Amino acid sequence: MLTPADEPQLRRLLQLRPIENIVVSARLDSHGMDQKTSGAELVGYFESGHLVSALSKGSTLQPIGATIDALDFFAHHLEVRTCQTILGVRNEAMGLWRRLSELSFTQWASPREVRHQQRVMAMTGHPLIHPYLGVEPLATRYIDPYHEASLAMYTEEIGVAPTDPQGSYRDHVTRLMMNQRAFGVIDNNQVIFKADVVAISGSVCQLGGVWITPHLRGQGLAKPFIASVVAQCLERVSTVSLYVNAHNIAAVESYLGVGFVQVGEYATIMY
Repeated sequence: MLTPADEPQLRRLLQLRPIENIVVSARLDSHGMDQKTSGAELVGYFESGHLVSALSKGSTLQPIGATIDALDFFAHHLEVRTCQTILGVRNEAMGLWRRLSELSFTQWASPREVRHQQRVMAMTGHPLIHPYLGVEPLATRYIDPYHEASLAMYTEEIGVAPTDPQGSYRDHVTRLMMNQRAFGVIDNNQVIFKADVVAISGSVCQLGGVWITPHLRGQGLAKPFIASVVAQCLERVSTVSLYVNAHNIAAVESYLGVGFVQVGEYATIMY
């Protein structure tokens, strides 16, 4: 297990791929190495006293800079599955999943879905098309319609609704709005477009939860909506990133049209 003394080495490792590692970096910025508040343990793999690979271990497993030897080590370290997702750079996430499945077929080999090719995309310049001026960070007075749109997005994207007795997903949406990281367009008190800034670390941010109401799809609105979010994010950071399933051709084309370029590949294994 990594300790606060390992933080400088961990930060150097994360900065080798700042776009792919942004969620872990943002969590480290907010919580340091405190596993209780961050919701994730951090496991390190060392060679000759140097941290060469790491694993973020929470509801999501994310290998970081994982070498072949590190993947073997992490797989043997994870005896019981408590995660909901394995996510990361494609060869690392898939490599960890294959090793885990070989070690414990019943625990790991039957995921609900494997998204083996997801494009990691980023942009640093101004959008290629004119932004739609009506997109803005939404105030918490719109929590009900924004939460409703977020539920629709999550259910459509993940395949299950994020419902729980404690209301933690609504709390998550509320925090995004309070921090001005929930962008949207309101029409007749309904959210017709939304996008969240899910992580910020250093000069990079990651977008997620991008959604447009079904009856407005295919009308060319997505690109100017997304361009507006990007333009506003670029006032705070120098790089805006996201990831998208490679088979979602419409979304990929929209992002390319705004000015995103592919910079890497993720894979996600969902249970």
